[in-house]
Amino acid sequence: MTARGSSIILLLYLLLCGSAFSGDDSKDIMRQKQELEQIQRDMEAGQQRLDSLEAEQRRVTSAIGKYDERMASDRRVLRRLTGELEQLKANIARGDSLLQTNRELFDRHRRRYLGNIRQFYTLSRQTGRSLTDYPNDELAYHRRIIYLTALADFESGTVRDASALVDRSETALEDMSKRRKTISGLKKERETSYGLGRSQRERQEKNLVQLRRKSTVEADRVITLKQAAQEMQDIIARLEEARARRAQEPSRRGPSAFAARRGQLLSPYRGQIIEAFGEHVDPVSRLKSFSPGITIKGKARTPVYAVASGTVAYAGNLRGYGNFVIISHDDQYYSTYAGLDEVLVSENQFVSSRAKLGSSGQDGVVKFELRDGREPLDPVKWIDLESL
Repeated sequence: MTARGSSIILLLYLLLCGSAFSGDDSKDIMRQKQELEQIQRDMEAGQQRLDSLEAEQRRVTSAIGKYDERMASDRRVLRRLTGELEQLKANIARGDSLLQTNRELFDRHRRRYLGNIRQFYTLSRQTGRSLTDYPNDELAYHRRIIYLTALADFESGTVRDASALVDRSETALEDMSKRRKTISGLKKERETSYGLGRSQRERQEKNLVQLRRKSTVEADRVITLKQAAQEMQDIIARLEEARARRAQEPSRRGPSAFAARRGQLLSPYRGQIIEAFGEHVDPVSRLKSFSPGITIKGKARTPVYAVASGTVAYAGNLRGYGNFVIISHDDQYYSTYAGLDEVLVSENQFVSSRAKLGSSGQDGVVKFELRDGREPLDPVKWIDLESL
């Protein structure tokens, strides 16, 4: 339950207790009717907030659906790019093997060609006896020259073909390497897009969980307000009957000793303020809410004290507040203490300043409020912050 919803129920008890301290029933009935109208307005505002939360849930759900579609598209593209990279990897491996083979073939043809050239050169510079004296040797010599020349021409062509084959293999391998680099870049971009989409989707899912939780709380608050409205009507009816039976008592209210201690009241509980008094904006739904007091976080099972002397107007359990104590000060001011693990005082009991009212619960969270009649006051302006 939100602080605003629970504070409405708190006012119901303050009104009941206030009737015991104030004799002006006519004013009480008028204030009760005004409070009933306020509850009805709060119900309408709560319903509007609930509708807004449901609309925000639909928007977030739609956004999650779009992220799912984009992630599915990214997965399909990643599968295709991964397949292409695997195929290119295999092709590059075959290209490397083919290039190595072609280079070895080129080296063999080149060595053979150079060997033939050396042999031709050696033969062409051969010295010794005159070949004219031996016609058969001269014929054999010319035949060898013709053969070596033809062989050199053939091997030269083979070397050129092998060199061209090596060039083509190197070009093909370079093209495949560039293609692999391009596809690897595209894959990396898709992986980044997929990771970003998944992160955004997870964030939206967290928002959706928070919105659903807030919708549940808001729906519960609307139901509580409806119950409060019915209880308020019952209170008005009882006050109408009580006014007809009870004579008006003269006011005995004097200067308030409680008001004189503004800024000097000791903290009811030692800890850190985790929720301040006043307007708050929810970071998820962007809805505004009002906190009528402060929330203090301290150690579990730590004593909670009365900030001033007064009469216990209520001690018990209140929905949204847990174990709860209201103390009336000077028949005008009220201090409230909620979230207690146990309550050590009872209704109509007079308690002195710093009297132990109970202790904090397991979570160590205590809600503290101050009111001038029904008007909420900022406790920070009344208590000594150094005593927190």
